[in-house]
Amino acid sequence: MEYVPILRGKAGEFIALRNISAEVRARIRPLLEVHPDQRLADVVRTFARHAGEHLPAHLAVTVDCGQLWQHGAVGTGYRGHAVRWLSESFQDWLQTLIPAFRTTDPVGSLDEIRQAQLAHGAGGCLRIDLHHLPGGPGELTEDVRAVLAAVALTPQDTDLLLDAGYLPGPDAVTSLVPRALDVLGWARAQPWRHIALAAGAFPPSLRGFRPYVLTALRRHELDLWEHVARRAGGPPPDFGDHGVTHPDPPEPARIRAAPANLRYTGSRHWHVVRAVDATGLEALRLCRQLTRADVWRGTRAHPSWGDEEIHSRAVGLERGPGGPSQRRAWETSHHLATVVGAIAERGRP
Repeated sequence: MEYVPILRGKAGEFIALRNISAEVRARIRPLLEVHPDQRLADVVRTFARHAGEHLPAHLAVTVDCGQLWQHGAVGTGYRGHAVRWLSESFQDWLQTLIPAFRTTDPVGSLDEIRQAQLAHGAGGCLRIDLHHLPGGPGELTEDVRAVLAAVALTPQDTDLLLDAGYLPGPDAVTSLVPRALDVLGWARAQPWRHIALAAGAFPPSLRGFRPYVLTALRRHELDLWEHVARRAGGPPPDFGDHGVTHPDPPEPARIRAAPANLRYTGSRHWHVVRAVDATGLEALRLCRQLTRADVWRGTRAHPSWGDEEIHSRAVGLERGPGGPSQRRAWETSHHLATVVGAIAERGRP
């Protein structure tokens, strides 16, 4: 089994990928989402720079630019839309890009997906939204056949990602299990390269959480995967999630920084602690609080790079508290190592 982390294409996530261990690198197929934020050219250029600076050698990543098509061509001297420009940029960096696409993508977008997958020769990734399916299996089959023809791919060359989106609670899990089982059964009739089931349960905001109180949040995406894997029969799908972030696209960056927080992944829960402001002293206080909590004990045997960074701040070995991107890198590093470690030890996330 492999792990498909769906990550935002931001500095923190790239830094985490730069520092993954060989064991983690061997078991993950990262999907990086490029979301609109500032000017389109700045977003695309920044993503490409992070990829060139941080992605480990021989780590093929899937890139999803679906949110950017509606914003038009990149412009300022760049040809085409985001996926075309990033495809060429990745080739300049000697990196492999696997483009993500959907049955609902417009014709022009699919044409650039086709060009990108032909240029890199690593296939593609078809994302199917479990919340927005056609009327029945026959219609889904026709839609998938049409989109694969448009991008010049076959199921053997394509990773299938069944996307359950945001799961706010156990009721959402219960309601989606039958649908996920139906689509998984449909998918198994085709020789897909990989099949993964992904969802996310991290809340959109931590504003309502009491400061300096370590709070446990249930990982409902893990519950969904377990229910489906248990009832589906046969080999389970690969596991996917949205790391330590909410699945929906983020709002454009705000001028005022959010209060510092730390998000720490356990076997069944995230453990979250937040401060009241964004100062460095508050961030160091959170590092000390987390490393003194019972949930920290499991990291002592095999700490990830992110664990070591948090610990070094907690005990004063590092003077700098790290900014939001650094903290996101530490959290993501720990999360990736936790999920991969569970798969390696138990055969499941």
